[in-house]
Amino acid sequence: MIEKQTWPRKPHEGQKERKKTLPTNYRCAAKYVRIATEEKRDVMELIDQDRHFRTGRTIVGRVLSNSWLIDAVIARVELAVKEPQLNPWLMRVLISELLFGSGRLIGDSVPVQRLLKYQTQLQSALEEAMNNKKKLKGTHRLLLFPVAPRFVRVNTSVLSVEGAKRLLAEKQWILVEDSCTDYGAFIERVKNLDENEYIQDYHFPELLVFPLSAKMFWSKHQHLRDQFFLQDKACLLPPYLLNPSSRSVVMDMCAAPGLKTTHLACLMKNKGRIYAVERDQLRYKTLCRYVKPFGVVKTINGDALEVKEEDVPGVEFVLIDPSCSGSGMLHRKVLNEEVDTERLYKLAGLQYKLLMHAMNAFPNVRRIVYSTCSMHQEENEKVVQSVLQHNGHFRLLDARKELGKEWLNVGSSDYPGIGERCLYAKTEDDLTIGMFVAVFERCPEGVVNEAYEAYEKQKLSYSRQFRKRGRRGGIQDGQENNEEGERNEEEQMHEAKKGEEESREAVESQGASKRKSKETKQERVDRKKLKVNAETEVTDEVVTVKKKNEKKKKSEEELPLEMEMKEEETVGSDSNKSGKSKKNTENGAPKKKK
Repeated sequence: MIEKQTWPRKPHEGQKERKKTLPTNYRCAAKYVRIATEEKRDVMELIDQDRHFRTGRTIVGRVLSNSWLIDAVIARVELAVKEPQLNPWLMRVLISELLFGSGRLIGDSVPVQRLLKYQTQLQSALEEAMNNKKKLKGTHRLLLFPVAPRFVRVNTSVLSVEGAKRLLAEKQWILVEDSCTDYGAFIERVKNLDENEYIQDYHFPELLVFPLSAKMFWSKHQHLRDQFFLQDKACLLPPYLLNPSSRSVVMDMCAAPGLKTTHLACLMKNKGRIYAVERDQLRYKTLCRYVKPFGVVKTINGDALEVKEEDVPGVEFVLIDPSCSGSGMLHRKVLNEEVDTERLYKLAGLQYKLLMHAMNAFPNVRRIVYSTCSMHQEENEKVVQSVLQHNGHFRLLDARKELGKEWLNVGSSDYPGIGERCLYAKTEDDLTIGMFVAVFERCPEGVVNEAYEAYEKQKLSYSRQFRKRGRRGGIQDGQENNEEGERNEEEQMHEAKKGEEESREAVESQGASKRKSKETKQERVDRKKLKVNAETEVTDEVVTVKKKNEKKKKSEEELPLEMEMKEEETVGSDSNKSGKSKKNTENGAPKKKK
């Protein structure tokens, strides 16, 4: 009996074995996942530049967003032990596609076939991990959804919101018109969107929210990119809170890639002037590509800290979204990378400088919005506090009131008067990337902000305390020094002159041995004369001081004697006068001279 051939089958004689290649998308995704995890780099820009990896953002983002779940599944099934030859990064990509993607794998390559053998076990391990509500080691919080939904902003400069709805209806999309009474109900409805449904955002009317599966639709319909922008909801907060009026002058200090800049142009109805500043040459090219259709935008390739008033004349509104740690980005939050404290302080220093420059270099600025995609207080509340303490002419507005609608998360209570006025967008509550936003406004003339006033009072109280301590110490030291100086004036003078003479002799003795052989008899005589003269000068000065002190002492001793003598003379003259007058009265009138 002939045994049945099992996989992998051997080729027939004379036939070459067909090579089963791995799909390019899987291979590239494994490479970028490794770079993001091991090198802690933001790979999204690298993916955008890779023309052969069009769906890269979707695949890589899915892996990074679910990395802790994937690791838990691998550990549960013991895949690393059972399949040691399988690339660990490729393993993660394939598991992500199987469990969180389309649910199937493309091709019949060896890695794909090996992983499909564990499909049932992987699904069971995932369900067990999702049912476990405890925190897993190395994660901040259990995400109850795989990734954030797909946010799409309508380019209102070329298409109205109603026109966008009609266009999407032609593409078989169904608009959910549920009237959500509060923000929490809206979030729950977003989580339960069907594959062909979308909903209008709770806060921003031009923002449409699609399910995760819609990413495939937008990747295929590239021709719609001029009418729609794929932009996270959190990124709409800064332009909205800046709220520039039409025909105003705005500066975006760190503008690349340009999505916030284009949103500002739409809010201003493409009227006025927007100065978009970007220092990095590569990112500047991306910025130019995005803002090209908007005539209101003028780009500047340079350092924002070197921009002056004449470069952006009449600027009234400033948007600052500087370089930051990026800890609020979805794929970085789940990776839970270690905090680099030194890098945080460097970034905070740059952010502080940008805000200070915006507040002091442009006299017409009325409002400034500061935002970061960071969750670290060192880059957020701490920077805001430092800026307010050193700039009394700007105050912090309540961002929730400026937004006008319900918002869940604000800043830390560790910064009273500051934290409750700032906004946080958080992945677990808002289904967006993490973001921090603060709104500054110029104070009316003669008014300063509370933080500046409190800081100045604190400095004044400290200076008074130091002054009092210094004055007390100075008086005591001064009295002691005066008494000691009066007692030992001669000794101090003598010691000073003696010290000078000793140092002079030491210097001369060091070089004496070198010049002894060359020194003439006359030079030795002159040197001795100089030494004698120096000693004479010291002696004369000491004698002079002694004479002055003796003279002073003598005058102090003679002064009471002189006073006594004057008193005796006065008494004697008075007694003589009284005696003469008495004698004259006894003898009668004085005789006349002949």
